[in-house]
Amino acid sequence: MIKIHPSAIVDSHAEIGEDVEIGPYCVIGPNVKIGAGTRLISHVTVDGYTTMGERNTVYPFAALGCLAQHKRSDAPDAQLIIGDDNVFREHVTAHVGSDVDNKITTIGSRNWFLVASHIAHDCVVGNDIVMSNNATLAGHVHVGDKAIIGGLSAVLQFTRIGTGAMIGGMSGVTRDVIPFGIQMGGARAGLGGLNLIGLQRAGFDKPTILGLQQAYKILFNKEDGTFSERIQKVAGDMVMMANPLVAEVIKFVQNPSKNNILQPE
Repeated sequence: MIKIHPSAIVDSHAEIGEDVEIGPYCVIGPNVKIGAGTRLISHVTVDGYTTMGERNTVYPFAALGCLAQHKRSDAPDAQLIIGDDNVFREHVTAHVGSDVDNKITTIGSRNWFLVASHIAHDCVVGNDIVMSNNATLAGHVHVGDKAIIGGLSAVLQFTRIGTGAMIGGMSGVTRDVIPFGIQMGGARAGLGGLNLIGLQRAGFDKPTILGLQQAYKILFNKEDGTFSERIQKVAGDMVMMANPLVAEVIKFVQNPSKNNILQPE
């Protein structure tokens, strides 16, 4: 049974799934699709070509699907696609894509977006991610599964944050952070090692984690050739590459964005 509060404004063309709850003073645009079991608590705006999956929860004053904050973009048909079981806390903003990219912003499933966090145009956000209060993603950022982005952090446009990476609070992220890597605080802090606690919590065994540590030491030993040479050294080692964690890191560093790979200081 769909529940819509009398004070909510829901366009007649919006597609509302079963058991959706739309609370007081929400505004839903004509091109919005909301999946079953989703709950908009109150004062939520969902606009644009926004498709939400099932069982999402959106807290007051969040705004999803508004136009990109981009001076050169004019894409009224741009999209925001959201998966299932996400939590959007108060004042979260997530914008549709822009026509300087593919006009799609994508958010996966089971993510937690805490108060006033922001997902900009053309971002690709994976699954099981936590963005803490006031963490912000600029346009075209890619975030891998199970990453954690600390409060008051800002991620530069086109940057990639790898699977299982951790960004400490008040960080300025201007270069790609490898999967399972850590950047801990500071405006432009360097790579601070591996997210060992996160790897343990994810259920990886000790030999697999030790293998990743070995590869990390080789990759970031600045006294042993160029970074490209060190990548090739690890990539050419069949034993190391049999480790799924190492293989994921090598795949990541072989395809850097325009911002390059974050290095230890």
